[in-house]
Amino acid sequence: MKKRSIIMVIVIGFCLIALPGGATVYVSDKLEVPLRTGPSPKDRIINMFRSGQEVVVMSEENGWSYVRSIGESDDKKGWILSRYLMNREPWETRIKAITIENARLRETLYPMEGDLRELKTQNTDLTRALTEKTEALEALRAQHESLRNEAAGFLDLKRDYGKIQSDLTNRETKLAEIIEENGLLRSSHRNRWFLTGALVLLVGLLIGLTIGRREKKHASKLYL
Repeated sequence: MKKRSIIMVIVIGFCLIALPGGATVYVSDKLEVPLRTGPSPKDRIINMFRSGQEVVVMSEENGWSYVRSIGESDDKKGWILSRYLMNREPWETRIKAITIENARLRETLYPMEGDLRELKTQNTDLTRALTEKTEALEALRAQHESLRNEAAGFLDLKRDYGKIQSDLTNRETKLAEIIEENGLLRSSHRNRWFLTGALVLLVGLLIGLTIGRREKKHASKLYL
């Protein structure tokens, strides 16, 4: 019993600290709280405040609060136990507010969900297109690498062809020179044989003339 009294004093003290005069507070989550003509359980009940009723604390006395109701056509004034008042909104009021806010957010989010689905579809299409472009790029890179290797081989062949062409030109030049020299040699050889033949013929002719003259002289001596 003593412990319960101490706890009650602490609660009342906390209420006195937490509920300054003129503050707007709420009736606690208890379903109904009596509003009395005075700060005593013996005073007459003039009204019943339901949970969530908003009131203004006018003054406090021995764990009781003199309050005025808010949000009604006729303000109701009276005394209510301070422990039935709290600074936060009741859970029921907060749940209703959250439910209303949730419904409002759903109405706001519904078109956004459609936009999100459309964006996901576009993202899927873009991802597919990006994959296709990436594969095409890789194919082009491979083709470019192949062409570059083939071009390098072509350049090597072109260089070898130029070298062979140069060698062929040099050989053709040397062959022309050899042919020309050969022609000159042949011409010189023919001339040499021609001169030799002419010389032999001339020598033979001279020998023949000499022998003829000798025979004529010898014959003439025989006739004498």
